[in-house]
This record gives sequence, structure tokens and C-alpha cells, in this order.
Amino acid sequence: MLVLLLGYYLAQVGHGEAGPILSLEPRDLPSYGDQSINSRTTWSIVWSCLSTIFLCTWVAVHPNVTFRRENPNMGRFEKWLWDPLQEFFRYKLILFLWALLVPEYILAWAARQYIRAGEIQKEVPGWTRGHGFFMIMGGFHLFRPPALAPYVALPLGSKSPSAFVLPGGNYSREDEVPVCPIQIKDISIEILKIVAPTEAELKDKGKSDGLTKLIVLVQTLWFVIQCIARGLRDLPLTELEIVTLAYAMLNLFTFVFWWDKPRNVECPVRLYKPAMRVHANGDKGPRKLGNNWFTATFFRVLTYVVGQQDDSVDIVEVSSIPMFWSGRLEEKSLFGATLGPAILGVVFGIIHCIAWSSEFPSAIQAILWHVSCIAMTLIPLVLVCICAVGRVPVGTLDEYGPWIKLLVIGCSTTLALTSWLYIAGRIATLVIALTTLRSLPPGAFISVDWTTFIPHI
Repeated sequence: MLVLLLGYYLAQVGHGEAGPILSLEPRDLPSYGDQSINSRTTWSIVWSCLSTIFLCTWVAVHPNVTFRRENPNMGRFEKWLWDPLQEFFRYKLILFLWALLVPEYILAWAARQYIRAGEIQKEVPGWTRGHGFFMIMGGFHLFRPPALAPYVALPLGSKSPSAFVLPGGNYSREDEVPVCPIQIKDISIEILKIVAPTEAELKDKGKSDGLTKLIVLVQTLWFVIQCIARGLRDLPLTELEIVTLAYAMLNLFTFVFWWDKPRNVECPVRLYKPAMRVHANGDKGPRKLGNNWFTATFFRVLTYVVGQQDDSVDIVEVSSIPMFWSGRLEEKSLFGATLGPAILGVVFGIIHCIAWSSEFPSAIQAILWHVSCIAMTLIPLVLVCICAVGRVPVGTLDEYGPWIKLLVIGCSTTLALTSWLYIAGRIATLVIALTTLRSLPPGAFISVDWTTFIPHI
């Protein structure tokens, strides 16, 4: 989408008034202090920015397991084209758009999974945080063996039979019936020791290793360093570079949280139960969002914003782990996991304000940029207030109880009603960043002379 839009504007630039700017020669560039003039092209700027944005919105995202039942009777057309397209449009494209339009939410999702994975790691002896991630992301899936297939119950330490079994007999695994994902509360530690993959097997399931992640992290960090260097040398940044800088800042933290999470795992570990009962009745059921469509929509938006959407999901009723599932955290841990990303979301909006006084091609674009920056800064700030109040221990602010409740209700309502404004601001800044490529200032084409940063005589 971005590439097509960019190609359109570059094609228009070639025939518009901004054409001469794209073909500036070094002799046409102004002098900036005592540094030597090294020119760069519009395409080099665009390529650097779009490649970094791609790394931040596609490569950096570590999705949950998207389990789909296999169809042995699938034809070649379905297998090679229709099935991959379905996966792309129903899952990967949606995740990409979320990362593009609401990158702070992806960061908050990573932070929640990081915290929950650490809790699971402590519950199972010998497990790493990667095992905790694997459990959260739907790495274990419950199946039912065929009706006539023999099976043997897995023994526990007390020699009593387990509800989980090992199926046998001569049958195809395609005849096994998938039921639902399995969470840590549904399975004993003794069974996990038998069926869980080792650390090496867990790394083998992921589609990227430490070196790949390090290369992406270095590329992102290198872009940030280049932007800082241009600021130190008083060289202007284009609006597209400012947008990319904001993405890169969030991506650094997202990568840290998801460093141990296996990426693009497609096949979960199969566990078997012959009975219909799936989960133990040990926790509260899913939360009801409302009795009518308006209240249900309102609370659904609010729960997604603050990260409580998992409370309204019953894992028994789903065939695959939800897209943004991170496990049910205690409210204090949940608000703590959301508070940091919300603060970084405010910083994300502030970074866009670097271009506040830039010269835009039109007054309308300048106004839209300013309004978008305000929305992208203030709306996450409202979420910061909610999370900060949620982190306060119960009873600390009893004397201010009614006022605190009024503040939370007001902030929550504001947040739910203005979410669309935030997304509109994100779209506006992306479009403006691309359209301003038609009229970049001459200083934007000057490269940083890195020798000025090296001490020498």
C-alpha cells in the first residue's frame, strides 16, 4: 500500500514543479558550516525510511500461533494461492495495519506477553522465558483422537492416570479432531515435562534466530543514530524520516520484549484428551461487555485500548488462540505493562512535533500535521492517567475515592470516544510525510559527513 502510494507521488514529482529538486547537484546545495557537501537522493531517503518502517511493522512483529485445520482434499489452486492469500488477508495484513497505525498497542502487547511469560517460567521448573512465550502464544493445542482409536493414559507421579492420553492404532493424524488451545492452568507440570519441547527444539520452531534479530535491531538503531547525527549538524530531517524515527524508537523496545519469543510458529504441539471436558473450572468466566450493541462496542474499544480484551474471551470456545492474546494478568500487572508503552506512546507523538515548524507545501497540510501531533500526544497521555491510577494500591487514595472514580470514568470515556481521532492522525501524518517528498528543502539532500564526529588533528 505504501509502496503504491509512494510510486504514484514519485511519478507525479517527475512531471511537476518539484522536478528540479530531485536532480540537485552538489554544486546547487547550500553550505552548512565547515562540513563538506555530500549529496543524497530522494530515492535513498525513501528507501532508508520505508525499509526501516517495514522492519518495524512486519519483521519485528511476533504473532501468536495461527492454527488452522488441515484439509487433505485441497487442490493445487487452493494450496498454492487461495490458502496463502486467506492467511495473508485474515491475519498478517491485519497485524501489519495494527503495527502501522497503532504501534504503541503492539508494544503494549509485547510487554504484557513478556510479563506473563516470566510468570509461567517461574511456575514450571527448568523452563525458560521462551517456553512461557510458547505457552501463551498457543503453542499447545488440544486434540481428540478418532473414536475407535486405542489410547494409553499418561501416568502422573503418583501413578494415577492423567486426563491426557497417548493415542495409538493405525490411523491418519488428519482424522484427529482439533478442539482448542491449552493454557498453563489446564495441564499439570508433570505432563508438561513429558510433552514440552526442549530449548533447542523451541528455537527450531521459530523462523528467525538471534543473528537475524540482531541485524534488524542494528539496522533500526543505525537509522536512529543517523537522525541524531543530522540534528547535531543542523541538517533538516524530512517528515518521512521523522515518522520513521518514531517507529524505530518504539521498535527498539518491542524487540527487547519479544527477543525470546519464537516467531511465525505455525504448528503447535498436540496433546490429546478423549473426553469432552477441556478446561478445569478454576478461574472466572469471560467478562460480558454489555447488553446492547452500543455499550458492547464502547467497552470492547476500551478493553482493547487498556489491554483487558482477554477477559472477555473463553479459550474453550475458540479454535485458535486470539490474535492479541497475552494471558489474563492481574489488574496491577496489566496496568503496569500498559503504563510504560503508554508513556512511550506520548513520546511517539512528541517526536512528530520535531516537524512542527517545518515548511509544508500548503497551509492545510501544516494544520493537519499540527492537529495530528496533538492527538497522537494527548490521547496516549489519557491512557497514562488511567494506568497510573490503576497502579495505585487499594486504600491509598480512599479520601479521594469519588474524585478518583470520576477521573477514571472521564478518562475512559474520552479514550474510547477519541480512538478514531488517533488513527486518523496516524493516517494523516503518513500521507503528509509522503506528499512532502515533492518539495523537500535543499538541506534535506545533504548527507552527514561522519569524519566530523571522529577526533583528529
